[in-house]
Amino acid sequence: MLDKLDALKIFCTAAETLKFREAAATLGLAPQQITRGIAELEQSLGEMLFLRNTRQMKLTPFGQQFWPKAERLLAESEALFSEGKRHNPQEIAGKVRITLPPLFENREIIRQLLHGLAGYPEISIEWHNAGRHLNIIDEQIDMGIRIGTVPDNRYIVKTICPVGVNIVASPHLVEKMGKPKNRQDLQHNYPLSALTNSNSGRVWPWQFADGNSFFPANPVFIAADIESELAAALAGRTVGQLADISVRPYLQNGELVNLLPELNYQPWQLYIFRPHLPLLPARVRLVFEQLTQILRGQFCHPA
Repeated sequence: MLDKLDALKIFCTAAETLKFREAAATLGLAPQQITRGIAELEQSLGEMLFLRNTRQMKLTPFGQQFWPKAERLLAESEALFSEGKRHNPQEIAGKVRITLPPLFENREIIRQLLHGLAGYPEISIEWHNAGRHLNIIDEQIDMGIRIGTVPDNRYIVKTICPVGVNIVASPHLVEKMGKPKNRQDLQHNYPLSALTNSNSGRVWPWQFADGNSFFPANPVFIAADIESELAAALAGRTVGQLADISVRPYLQNGELVNLLPELNYQPWQLYIFRPHLPLLPARVRLVFEQLTQILRGQFCHPA
């Protein structure tokens, strides 16, 4: 039988994600533990919390009313058990090592993080803004930010938002060449950019919602980072297939046009993760929580 507070934590996480597998990844548990925890809580309450079928899951009316009460109780219990563990900012010290891909917003993320840590002068940040994925366990890195498939339950994971790709060009290029009629027209008749895969040395393929893909055969601009590829599209030189979280503000202000939107898709998640440790240093917990909030504020905007 699970501890009731643990069961409430499982319920609140599942209520937020509405996916047991994602809740399991977030909490560092096996999916079977999530299912069992919810079943035990429902039996204890005598009420169903979720309605589930093969297509979707949603909260029952009782679950909707129970969720905020459970969240409040968890917050109060956390505050209660933290009373004896409160740290003076001067006592939270040491290095925190972070790895992330070369996101376009890298400079703004650093600015907000260092501003938020201004009251903790003894924390130092080691920032690995690298194209290749560093193994955070082997290389003793405290946390990572990635775009891709959420990792297994060896890690504590906080998902930020879904990430897809848009095919974009400047209005000047569209005026000059017109919009492509289809994927084949785009592939053969437009100046494309390409992003280098730092692990293989090849360029990444362009992938589409209809399941097709191609490698740009003769890209007119090749970059190792998203910012440079975006700059080429903004300059009116290329059509690029770029992460929707990076191009969103330029689509909104008219500097870029979304071409062939029916071929856009969202196969990935932006997430922050760290190893599952039995005793987490206060400095790592602090930075992990701050970065989670910064990323959500930066990227979780309506389309």
